[in-house]
Order: sequence, then structure tokens, then C-alpha cells
Amino acid sequence: MKEKGKARELLVFALFVFPSVAFVLFSTDVPFLMNLYYSVFDWNGISKDMKFVGLQNFVNIFSNDASFWKSAAFTLRFAVFYVVIVNLLSLIVAFVMAEEKKSSSVGRAFYYVPYIISLTAISLIWKFILGPGFEALFKVTGWELFNWSWLGTAKLAFFVVVIMAVWQNLGFYMVNYIAGIISVPKELIEAAKIDGAGKFQVLRRVTIPMIMPAVSICMLTSLTFSFKLFDVIMVFTKGGPANSTVSVAYNIYKEAFINNKYGIATAKSLIFVVFVLLVTTVQLKVTKSKEIEA
Repeated sequence: MKEKGKARELLVFALFVFPSVAFVLFSTDVPFLMNLYYSVFDWNGISKDMKFVGLQNFVNIFSNDASFWKSAAFTLRFAVFYVVIVNLLSLIVAFVMAEEKKSSSVGRAFYYVPYIISLTAISLIWKFILGPGFEALFKVTGWELFNWSWLGTAKLAFFVVVIMAVWQNLGFYMVNYIAGIISVPKELIEAAKIDGAGKFQVLRRVTIPMIMPAVSICMLTSLTFSFKLFDVIMVFTKGGPANSTVSVAYNIYKEAFINNKYGIATAKSLIFVVFVLLVTTVQLKVTKSKEIEA
């Protein structure tokens, strides 16, 4: 009877687990294995003719693909600026909004609203601001700042993309940090103050160490967002001006669906996956070690 009961429990467990396992298998594992397969072929993604080239696609990427490495440099630069800025700003805002005031809920909503607005609407808003909006401000103020070609100059376009991404996502990270700040035991803060610790010391020695789990989550999500950057580029700049804002994800998209080089595109995606795994693994180890110290 006991064996029949255990078998029944295992069967019920398998029935409940199978849908999620099947979903993960067919949505991630199978496509990844197909990518491995297609990466060793010269294929346009449409025809039935597939020419086996072995590792030649990878050799071509590393030796003769300046556009890919240019997009990789842009993505890395964007990741550094975005991760640092969005986490610092959202943490500062979270400390202010975590205070129990009547205006806090309104302030939180104000920062969170851009995160739930569609990217198309946000792109239209920013294009209006940088176009007719700045033009009108230039006529009124005469400040040369409003007369710059923000989307027509490579350096300015890069910072516009960073600012837009930070503005849109700041509310999401703010909410995570607020949850971490609120969960810090007030007894620890009071004990630190009784021992003579000032506000900065309480922040450094008590609050920051206690919210490291939230920091880990926000660092990871902001880092993965940076590496997956596609929709902002696709809708807002389309890689311009002069391909200066092409991310790796957008480069892979163009290679596969515009240049019809599906084999090379899958090879690029595999290289990128390996790189992202390495970076995120290092980041998780660093932040997790801080959690242990806390």
C-alpha cells in the first residue's frame, strides 16, 4: 500500500510539473539546440539548401565582422552607463519614497508610470521632445543646447538612448529597492543610533548591507536588460545615425532577417549567449558574496 501511495504521489507530481518542464524545454532548450545546429551552416533561413561550413561562421565573425564588434562595443558601453545610472538614481529615489508620507504613494506612481507605458508611445513622446519641443524652447531661450541634433549625432544619440532607458525603467528598480528598505528591521537602525552612529554610518553599515538581496536582483535585471537591448533601438533610433546605436541584439536581427544570413546570425547569438553567461555569473558571485557578508 505504501508503494502504491508513493507511486501515486509521484504521478500527481509529474502531472503538475510536466506542463512547466515542457514549456521550458520547447521555448528555450529546443531553440538553443537548433541554434547550435544552424550555426555550422551557410543558410538564408528560407530555402531548403543548407551548405555545411563547420566553424567557418565563427571564424568570419572573429576575423572579418567589424559591424558585430562595433555593436558589441556599443552594448558594453551602454551597459556600463545604464547599470550604474539607473541603480544609483533608483536607490536614491527609493530612500526618499520609502519614508511614510502622504505624498509618497503619489511620488511612487509618478516614477512607475513610464515603466507601464508602451514603448511606441514613449518613443513618440521623446521624438516630440527632441524635435518640435526643443525647437520651440530654442526659439524662446536661445540656448544652443536645444538646437543640437540629438538624434543626428552619434555621441548625443548614445546618451539619448541611455537617458530614455533610465527614465522608462527607473520606477521598476525603485519599487524593488523600496521593498528592501522597508524590510530592514527598525530595531537595528535604532540600536545603531543609540551606539552613536550618524545617518551616513547607519546607511553604510546597516541599511546597504541589509538590502543587498534587492541590489543583486536590480543589478542582474538591469544588466540583462542592457545586453538584450533591442526594442528601444528598433523603435527609437533604428541603429542610427550611421549605425552608431546598433546593439548586439539588433545586429543579430538585421543579420538574420534583413541580410538573410541565418547561419551567421545564429553563430553570433551563441557567442553572445556565452558572453552574457560569463558576465552575469561574475556579477552574481560578487553581489552574493556581499549578501553573505551582510
